Amino acid sequence: MAYQPKFARKPGNPPRNTAPQPEKPRKKRSAGSWALLILLGLVIIPASCFATAALLYRMVVTIGQNQPAQVKQIQDQNVLADFEQYVTLRHDAVKVALASGEKPEIEEVEVEPVRKKYWIEDGVQVAPEPNPACYGQSNDPEELAQVLEDAAWLLEDQPVYFQPDGERYEDSTVQYYLDDSIFAITWKEVHDGSVYTFSEIKVSHPSQFRRHLAGGEYGSEMQYLTTEMAASVNAVVASAGDFYRFRDFGAVVYEGVARRVEGTYAETCYIDTDGNMHFTYGGEVLTVEDVQKFVDENNISFSLAFGPVLVDNYEVKNPQWYGVGEINEGYARAALCQMGPLHYIVATANTQGIYQEIPTVAMFAKNIAATGCQNAYCLDGGQTATIVMNDELVNRPVYGQQRKISDIIYFATAVPGGG
Repeated sequence: MAYQPKFARKPGNPPRNTAPQPEKPRKKRSAGSWALLILLGLVIIPASCFATAALLYRMVVTIGQNQPAQVKQIQDQNVLADFEQYVTLRHDAVKVALASGEKPEIEEVEVEPVRKKYWIEDGVQVAPEPNPACYGQSNDPEELAQVLEDAAWLLEDQPVYFQPDGERYEDSTVQYYLDDSIFAITWKEVHDGSVYTFSEIKVSHPSQFRRHLAGGEYGSEMQYLTTEMAASVNAVVASAGDFYRFRDFGAVVYEGVARRVEGTYAETCYIDTDGNMHFTYGGEVLTVEDVQKFVDENNISFSLAFGPVLVDNYEVKNPQWYGVGEINEGYARAALCQMGPLHYIVATANTQGIYQEIPTVAMFAKNIAATGCQNAYCLDGGQTATIVMNDELVNRPVYGQQRKISDIIYFATAVPGGG
């Protein structure tokens, strides 16, 4: 018997008619079909988008909060009530339009893009490497205004001190960096005969505001330049810290642990796990136990021990005496300022070019307060006062060069793989 394919036509069966069949005339859509399509486009789809956006928003707001079941039930009922009201209004509008014979306008629903949240894991010594393509520089006010507009989503309606058309030192170039987790912009101004270098930074997560100790651990005797340490940890912007190995005063906290304290007269700045600044004043904490209690109660991550406090909750401080540094004489200065949530300025006041005046603490505090900052604190000045961006020194320190120090504070991208 000869081989036959499995689906071969059996003897006696007529061949299939493979000739092309005439197309059947399409049925015209009825008025009901058009109404259904309009209802779908104007009510169901927008309503679904609205409800989904509302639910996602409430989930983001309430995630991580332990709420009583009754409160959660009320919130769910509110979401459903909003959804029902929206559907009813849209349905009524469609009915009116259909009854009048008018073609309803389809409303476009704008949906804010959902941005991925980035952070740096605890215990990580080196931050992700910045993307070189995210750096830029310009003197053009229009281009700088566009940079601010591009960063608006990250700034979250917080006012900025930087002005695209502001007066700058000898038309110095403005440098900036922007990716999906950090915005930083650095420039120079002249105030009271001194050249002030400002770097304004906004990050998306507290883990991006960091402190690095030379040698990678507390107590190391190693010292490096600010530029060297900034490059080693992939800082976008870095500033010299308090040079904690050079002096024994204030409260030294690192990785949430109180290491040392001499609080008789020193004022200490603390950074909590939300990235906010706190202060203690002379005589408030005198033992390691006192400091650790303060650390535990306020969720402190690290401290800076130099001072004095320049601005405390928008109040400008004007100390007449301080046990650290020369507050009533002209001296190169450095400061850390908090503008708002996860929004900071690091600043220095140095001599440069024809501007050879250097401020007292009172003069420095006045110009720092003019930024509109909520809190501000003096860091180690003199030849230590340095600001680094993109691994390059931005300001001119005393004697025109950096000196080796024991620590920096810095701001880093959280986007892995170079952004």
